[in-house]
Amino acid sequence: MARLFLAINFPVKVKEKLKELQEDLASSRAQVRWVRPEGIHLTLKFFGEVPEEKIPAIAKVVEQVLKDLRLSELELGIKGMGAFPSLRSPRVVWVGLTGNLKALVLLQQKLEEAFEKIGFPREKRPFVPHVTLGRVKSYQRKEALFNKIKEHLEDEVIPTGEIKIGELILYESTLHPKGAIYTPLKRFPL
Repeated sequence: MARLFLAINFPVKVKEKLKELQEDLASSRAQVRWVRPEGIHLTLKFFGEVPEEKIPAIAKVVEQVLKDLRLSELELGIKGMGAFPSLRSPRVVWVGLTGNLKALVLLQQKLEEAFEKIGFPREKRPFVPHVTLGRVKSYQRKEALFNKIKEHLEDEVIPTGEIKIGELILYESTLHPKGAIYTPLKRFPL
């Protein structure tokens, strides 16, 4: 069994900018487990524990969806910040995406439909394009975190078109006490 997810990885320069943002938010001294910069990504589908013999079927679906959609590359930017379920009661702190979101959402929907046909249930929550920066561990210093997030609500961290996405990656996630380690299993060029 392998714990798998399909995602978009970001260039190092993007991860460096997001690390700076995390450091600014961390100055609130709120108890947040920040995503390690090298692990920052945009999840398109989380599969969970999957028998290894199903990996070729997953790969075939991704290849077919990409062939059908004929995307060349996605141009994205990072703008705005928020929290799930809400800013006042944050459990997940995230940054938003701008750019070619129509194509991104269509891609994610087509993947969900195709994965459902091979036995992977659809995600019940709607797809909200975002990048997780951290997970709140306790509500101590929640107000300080809220105020830091408010400072960045409309910030354009990386302008649209500066992030060019040319591939999707199927990752294996191995859980460790210091955080998950993501190993690329297969790359799918757009």
